[in-house]
Amino acid sequence: MKGVGLLWLLLFSPLAAEGAEVVIEAGALTPAQLTVASDEVVVFVNRSGRLIHIDFLGRADEHHVFQVPGRIRATFPRVGRHPYVVHFESGPRAELRGVVDVQKSPVPRDGISVCRGVSVEEICIEP
Repeated sequence: MKGVGLLWLLLFSPLAAEGAEVVIEAGALTPAQLTVASDEVVVFVNRSGRLIHIDFLGRADEHHVFQVPGRIRATFPRVGRHPYVVHFESGPRAELRGVVDVQKSPVPRDGISVCRGVSVEEICIEP
């Protein structure tokens, strides 16, 4: 049970807000296009007041869906464009599209990165 409390603390505490941030509102993403360095943390914050999920689009129409109760943290180790779609599940059905543009990190990484796709809440999603 202690692990659940720690997970909640990491997901919903002010400490989880470190890194770049995408705010999801009922009618817009702020920003809709975000540029970050590889392996930089991106926090997706749901302020829409609605139930949503994020669909991270991959190569060859692969996709990975994550429910977003409040916020999630994601890292993108692969340089390039990472499009995503926010689907609103409650209220009128709607969607918002955004992209995370990932550039090579100016600071070399220590060690070898294991995940070559997108890491969401420490879960690696490889293309």
